[in-house]
Amino acid sequence: MPKSTREPLKPAGPRLEQLHGMTAARTWGEAQAEDLREYVAGRIGWADLDRGALLHGEPGTGKTIFAKALAASCGIPLIATSYADWQRAGDGHLGDVLAAMHDCFKLAKHCAPCILFIDELDAIPARAGKGHSQRWWTSVVSALNEALDGIAAREGVIVVAAANYPERIDPALLRAGRLDTKIEIGLPTPKDLEGIIRFHLGDDLPAADLRGVAVATAGSSGADIEKFVRSARRYARKHKRPLRSEDLLAVLEENTTGIRPNLRRRMAIHEAGHGTAAVLLQVSRNVSISLLHHGLRTPVTYFDPEVEAVTLDVIERRIAVALAGRAAEQVLLGDVTAGAGGPDTSDLAVANRMAFQAVAAWGISRPDALQWYGDCPPEQLLAVRPDLADEVHGLLQRAYTRALELIERHRDRVQAIADALLHKRVLTHEDIAALLEADIAKKPTASRPPRKRA
Repeated sequence: MPKSTREPLKPAGPRLEQLHGMTAARTWGEAQAEDLREYVAGRIGWADLDRGALLHGEPGTGKTIFAKALAASCGIPLIATSYADWQRAGDGHLGDVLAAMHDCFKLAKHCAPCILFIDELDAIPARAGKGHSQRWWTSVVSALNEALDGIAAREGVIVVAAANYPERIDPALLRAGRLDTKIEIGLPTPKDLEGIIRFHLGDDLPAADLRGVAVATAGSSGADIEKFVRSARRYARKHKRPLRSEDLLAVLEENTTGIRPNLRRRMAIHEAGHGTAAVLLQVSRNVSISLLHHGLRTPVTYFDPEVEAVTLDVIERRIAVALAGRAAEQVLLGDVTAGAGGPDTSDLAVANRMAFQAVAAWGISRPDALQWYGDCPPEQLLAVRPDLADEVHGLLQRAYTRALELIERHRDRVQAIADALLHKRVLTHEDIAALLEADIAKKPTASRPPRKRA
C-alpha cells in the first residue's frame, strides 16, 4: 500500500451513547448501526443503508471523535484518511494522489464492512473555480466521484467525510448515493458541556458539581474542553497534589488576573442586570451568568430565548434585556461605561439590529407597517428615511426606559445577584431564580446552544 494509506483501526470507544451533544449525528449514527447489523445478518440489502454522510461544523466540535464512536458502536474497522494523506503519497504528482485515493478505497473494500473517514474534505475545492490549478482539482474531484459512486461498487463501505466549510465542496460529491446525508455538528450547550467535562475528567472528581464550570466554558468546543481539563491537571501537578474542583475555576480565572476590584464589581452589576431582566421579563427560562469565560477576559450572560411569536412586545422585551446591563450600571452606580458597546455582538449592536429589523423588515413597529427594506443597509435607509430613524429610536428608548424601571424596582435583588456573582464567579439559573424569589423562574432546559450577551 502507498505510504499515505493508514492501517485500519478498531476503536474501542467512546461509543455513540457516550457522546454528549451532537444529537442529530448521534441519531443518524445509531440508526446506521442498527441498519448495519440488519445488513450483516442478511435481513436487508446494501441499498437500504445510507452509504455516505458529510459532517460539518466549526473546528473541534467532535467530527473525528464521532467517526470513531460510530465505528466502535458498529463494531467494524475505521480507516481514516484525508486529501493531505493522498498528497503525501509518492512524489505528490497528480498520478500519485489519485493512486493513493484509489488504494485507500481498495483497502476499505477489503476490510468491508467498515467506516472510511475522509477528514477535511473542504481542502478539495469545487470544480467551478478558475485558475491554473483547476485542471488538477477537476481530476481529483472526478476521481473521488467515481470512487464514491462509480461502476465499481463499494458495498460494505460507509463513507463519512468531515468539513469546516461545506459550501466549498463540489456539489457533485453531495448528490444522492454519495455523501447525501449532511449533518451539522454545532457547539455544545452548557448541559452537554457537563457531560464532556465529566468524560475528560475520567475517574477524577466523581462527586463534583460541574454546572458552574459548564456555564463558564459555554461556547467552547469539545477540543477546547479536552485542553481545559488538561490545563487543570497541570495546575494541580504544579501545586504537587491531586486534582481538585477549585482547580477547574482557577484555570478559568487565570485570564482575569489584573482586573481591579471596582471594575470587577461593575462587571458583576452589568451582568446581573442582564440576568434579572431575562428572567423577570420572561424572555428565557435558562439563564446563567459567569464572571469567568474560557479564553476571554470578559464576563457573559447566557440565555435560551423562549420560542414565541415575534410581536412588538416580544421585541421590546428582548431589547430591554440587551440594554439591562447598561441600565444596571446607570441605576446602581450612577453612570455608564462603554461596556454595552463595541463590536457587532455587543449589547448596543444587538439592540439596534433588532429595532431596525422590527421597523424595516418585520412589519411590526405599527399596524400599517407594510413596507419591507430588509435588503437595504441600515445607514443608507435611515439617511433617506428619517421617519424610520425616529421609529427605531423610539423603540430603543421605550425598551431602555422599561429596563431602567425594572432595575430600579428590583435594585436590591440585582445587587444581591451581583454580590453572589462576585463571591461564586458563576451563577446557574437555579442560583439566579433563588435570589430573585420569582415564581416564573423554572428549572432550565438546554435544547439548543445559548445566545451570548457580552
